Amino acid sequence: MVNVNKQTLINALDSASFPVIAALMVHFTGDISVLDKLPRPKQSMLGEIQGFLTAEEKNVIKKFASDEITNFYNKPDQKSIYIPSDEELHKMMNYIVGENISSAYVSMMLKDININNEIKPNVKSNLDNISDFEVLIIGGGMSGILAAIKLADMGLKFKIYEKNNSPGGTWYANKYPGSRVDIANHFYSYSFEENHLWSEHFSQQPELLDYFNKCFVKYDIEKHTRFETEVIKLNFDEYDQSWSVESIQEAQTISEKVNIVISCVGQLNQPKFPKISGIESFQGNMFHSSGWPKEDVISGKKVAVVGSGASAFQIVPSIANRCKELTIFQRSPPWMFPNPKYHEKVDAGKKWLLSNLPYYSRWYRFLLFYPGSDQLLDSLFIDPEWIKRDDSINQENDAMRELFTQAMLAQISDPSLIKKVIPEYPPFGKRMLQDNGAWLKSLHLKNVSLITEGINSMSNKGIKASDQEHEFDTIIFATGFKAQEFFHSIEIDGGSGNFKDIHQDSPKSYLGITFSTMPNFFAMYGPGTNLAHAGSIIFNSECQIHYICSAIEFMINRSLKMMTVKADVEQEYQNRFDERHKRMVWQHHNVSSWYQNSDGKVVTTSPWKLLEYWNWTNNFNEEDYDF
Repeated sequence: MVNVNKQTLINALDSASFPVIAALMVHFTGDISVLDKLPRPKQSMLGEIQGFLTAEEKNVIKKFASDEITNFYNKPDQKSIYIPSDEELHKMMNYIVGENISSAYVSMMLKDININNEIKPNVKSNLDNISDFEVLIIGGGMSGILAAIKLADMGLKFKIYEKNNSPGGTWYANKYPGSRVDIANHFYSYSFEENHLWSEHFSQQPELLDYFNKCFVKYDIEKHTRFETEVIKLNFDEYDQSWSVESIQEAQTISEKVNIVISCVGQLNQPKFPKISGIESFQGNMFHSSGWPKEDVISGKKVAVVGSGASAFQIVPSIANRCKELTIFQRSPPWMFPNPKYHEKVDAGKKWLLSNLPYYSRWYRFLLFYPGSDQLLDSLFIDPEWIKRDDSINQENDAMRELFTQAMLAQISDPSLIKKVIPEYPPFGKRMLQDNGAWLKSLHLKNVSLITEGINSMSNKGIKASDQEHEFDTIIFATGFKAQEFFHSIEIDGGSGNFKDIHQDSPKSYLGITFSTMPNFFAMYGPGTNLAHAGSIIFNSECQIHYICSAIEFMINRSLKMMTVKADVEQEYQNRFDERHKRMVWQHHNVSSWYQNSDGKVVTTSPWKLLEYWNWTNNFNEEDYDF
C-alpha cells in the first residue's frame, strides 16, 4: 500500500474498532505519546470492540487517524512503518483493552500477534541425524495440518494418514445445516496465517473448510498425505525403539515402522449414539448430525432432533421452517451467552481495514483474544461457603446466571417454555452457547415442539416418550461424540499393555500431550486440553505443537531414539489436574456433561489458565523425560 484515497479510508473507518485504530497511530507517527492525546477506551469485555467510546470520542479518533494515515502514505519521502519496542507494545495493549495488563501476559500476547515478526520457521536440525527419522501424523484436520506445517519447517520427514478423502477434520465431517464456529473467526485461525476476508464474524462450515484446505495447499502438505487410510493398531517395539503401525489402505492392511507418532485425531471424531431400546427398528431416515446425508430428508417431513447441545442449537434454527413438524427431545437446556453478532456478516469496510492497514488485523486479533483469555477462570471456582442457590457457585457466577436468565426471558413470549429452557445448573457448567435469538425464536414456531421428558424407547415408527409414541420420517441424533474415549478407534500398546485397558475413560497424561505408557508418542487435543473458559482450540494446538517440536528437536540433536515422560512427572501433573477440577464448576454435583467420564470426573477439559499452559508448553524440560 503506497497511496491511499482519503475518502475510501474515511468510509472504511466507519467499520473500525476505534481502540485499535487509535493504537495504530503509534505505528504511523512513531510516537507512543500519541495515545495520551486521544480518548481512552474503558475496560473491554469479551465481544465488545469499541471500548465503550462515545460517538464524539470515535469521531476525534477518526479525524486524527484519517489525517495521519493519509499524510503518511502521500509523503514523497515515505518512511517504513514504525515497529514499537516491547515496552511500547505493552502500553499499546493497555490502551486497547483499557486496563493495565500484567507483564506476565505480554510475551504470550506478543507471540500470538507477532507484531515484530519474530516468528520464523524452526531452524532445521542436524540433517545428518534425521535422514532416516520419520514421524507419522494421524489425522488431517486443523491440528494435523498445523503439525505438518511445523514439522516441514524443521526439515523432518513425515506423513499424514487421514481416514477421510479430504483434509479438514471436524470441518469436513460436520456438514449439517447451520454448522459454524463459536469463536470469533479473526481469532479462530492460525496465528501465522490470517484470513482478512472472512464473510462472517463466526463463519459457517464451508468457509472454515475452505480456509483449512487453502492452508493444506499453500504449505504443500498433500504430497505428505495419504487419504482414506485408517490407522488401526500401534505397537511400540522396544528392541528397535520405533512404532509398528498397522493401517487399512484400499481395503488392505499395511504394516510399517515409524520413529514417532503424533495423534491428531482429537476428541470429537467418533459419533455417539444414545443407548435406546428399539433404536435399530426405526424404518425412517436416521443419522448422527456428523453424518448428514446429501439428499433432502427434511423438507415437508416430520423430523425429530435428539439433543439440545451445540450442534442441535445450530441445526434447529436452520431447518425449522422447512419441516412439516420438528420435535426436539431435550435432556437439559443450555446456558446461552448473548451475542447479536453470531450470524452477522463482516462488512466491506472492515475487510478493507484488515487487508490494507498494516497491523490492524494483528491488534484486532489481540482485542478479540485478551478480554476472553483468563479473566473468566476465577469465577468458575466453587465458593465452599456459597449456599444461596444450587444453580450458581459463587457471587460472580450468580450475577451471570441472572444476566443470562433475563436475556432469555426477554425472548420468551410463551410462558410454557420458561421452565423448559432456563437451566437448573450453574452457568458455564456445560458448553456455553452463543445466543443471537435464533434458538428461542425457533422454539416459538407453531410447527416446533420441545419435549423434556426422557425417551423410553424407539419403534419402527418413531420415538416413545412418557407413554406417548411420536411418529417421524427423520430422526437426527445431535448427541455428541465419544469424547472421553481417547484414541477410540486405534489399538495402542506402548509396551505396558493396551492403552484402553490401562486407562478406560480416565487417561493419565502430562500436559495432555505425552504419556508414561507410550514412548515416542504425542497427542494434540489430547486428554484435558479442551477449552471451555477462554482462547481457542487453535491457540492450544499451537502451544502443543511448539512443545512437541521442542521435544523432537531435543531427541534429534542428541541422537536419541526413544523418550518417555517420567511416570512421577505424569502423576504429579495428573494430581494437580484432578485437584483443581474438584473445585470447579465442570465437576459440580449438579452438572453432567461430555466433559466428564462415567464417574463424573472431568477428563476432557483444561482447568488451567492459558498463561499457565503457554508457559509450560513454551519451556520443554528434558528432566521430565527418560531417554
